[in-house]
Amino acid sequence: MEISTFVRAASLDEAYTLVHEQKGFPVGGGAWSRLNARRVDLAVDLSALGLRYIRKKGSMIEIGAMSTARDIETSRELQAAFGRLFSDTAAHIVGVQMKNIVTVGGTVAGRYGFSDLNTTLLATGAEVVLYKEGTVGFDEFLSNRSNGPILIEKILVPAAGLSGAFTTVRTTVNDFPILNTAAVHSDTGWRIAVGARPGAARLAVEAAKTLGAEKSPDSLLIGKAAEQAAAELSFGSDIRGSGEYRTAVCTTLVKRAVQEAAQ
Repeated sequence: MEISTFVRAASLDEAYTLVHEQKGFPVGGGAWSRLNARRVDLAVDLSALGLRYIRKKGSMIEIGAMSTARDIETSRELQAAFGRLFSDTAAHIVGVQMKNIVTVGGTVAGRYGFSDLNTTLLATGAEVVLYKEGTVGFDEFLSNRSNGPILIEKILVPAAGLSGAFTTVRTTVNDFPILNTAAVHSDTGWRIAVGARPGAARLAVEAAKTLGAEKSPDSLLIGKAAEQAAAELSFGSDIRGSGEYRTAVCTTLVKRAVQEAAQ
């Protein structure tokens, strides 16, 4: 990425003006910027805006846009609410050095197909708070890619009554995922998300309906739901795996995630 002008915003209002009125490009951790060949006239640094926090507020956990993958992995608030769900999700993101660079806001804004975190956030029913633009559901945010500028302030994750699990398959422990899944149960039923298809994460809606509202479905029902997830989602091929392989492994990963979340 080639940048002509680099500005460190001093407030969210200034960042919003730079991004929305001057078409500035918001920069979080910048972990993947070097992979982007685009030329940017104005880059907006968000590091001085106080957006690095993970805190419980009412029935929600707020994750600031500048929180890092390492913050996610070690957060006591997330561990208290979800057990190992988020720590397992962040465990395979290269190494500690990279985790200290990668930000939640940058990961969400990029809608990366390879993202482990986006898959888990989708399964939890999280919401994306866009500064001065309102709140949007995570599934809608991932599905409706916008060409316009966005400024993410924080992510809201429901913290009451949720239990979940994350599973993935990779060539090596710190490689990008070939496929990842997250299954989460709440008072309203199940949500199953599958990512690295290699496209962005998507919900397996029919599979979740198959499981119903019961927290501990029997093994036959779990197997049926896992097969349904593989059948209803689309899978493509890339250098890490074929669409056929991803379809086959999806059944196993969804089954494992649901079994763990149901315990």
